Amino acid sequence: MFPEERRQKLISALEQNSSMSVSELVNLLGVSEATIRRDLNELQHLGIIRRTHGGALLASPSKFEPTYVDKKDRFLEQKQKIGRVAAALVENGETVILDAGTTTLQMIKHLKEKRNITVITNSVNAITELDGDEDLDLVMIGGEFRFSTQALVGPLTVENLRNFHADKVFVAANGCTFEEGLTTPNISEAHTKRAMVQAGSQVIAVLDHSKFGEVSLNTIIPLKEVNVLVTDDGLDGKVQIELEKLGIEVIIAD
Repeated sequence: MFPEERRQKLISALEQNSSMSVSELVNLLGVSEATIRRDLNELQHLGIIRRTHGGALLASPSKFEPTYVDKKDRFLEQKQKIGRVAAALVENGETVILDAGTTTLQMIKHLKEKRNITVITNSVNAITELDGDEDLDLVMIGGEFRFSTQALVGPLTVENLRNFHADKVFVAANGCTFEEGLTTPNISEAHTKRAMVQAGSQVIAVLDHSKFGEVSLNTIIPLKEVNVLVTDDGLDGKVQIELEKLGIEVIIAD
């Protein structure tokens, strides 16, 4: 079992049981006490769990992975602006990949204005949003459905993505730092988003300003792999300068 997968199982166990002892986690995951303690230290460093005497509990379940419902109306005005500007980057005739983020979903209404484009996505909500648009081909990627994010993810999704090549990939994230890059709480989400990036020629990150400085458990990609960033005017000017030094084109949606 990979460390990321083990830590994901550890967090899932804490979500179900509120708190657990080190010995309980050892028995559950079948690894040594030293390994569990290292995992707990790492997760505490990320702010996901809080160590207790002989065990651990989640620091904040909502901080770990907000649901789709929790996120969809948060900074909605900013996401709508980002979606409009990001959609304008799509040219007629292109093939694009959209992940299942609440920010990328805001692009869809504007993509209806395009002609002869193909949208590849793992977003279940995209089906209803794009229903009836004859100028647009919608390709749904199969996989395991995650109710919390309304996304199709997992090994099948990753395998299917290997068959595609897109002009542009639009990816969202739960956090973004210079050290850890784009991050997301769930390992399956991270693997799926990473496979999307690998299937595209240009990587465009769509993030509202609240994501900067936040770190989640799994890195999707380092910032050096991002070509364009579309965000809102809440982004700190110093952060923008540093992003541009990395060669990232920063577009402020207003």
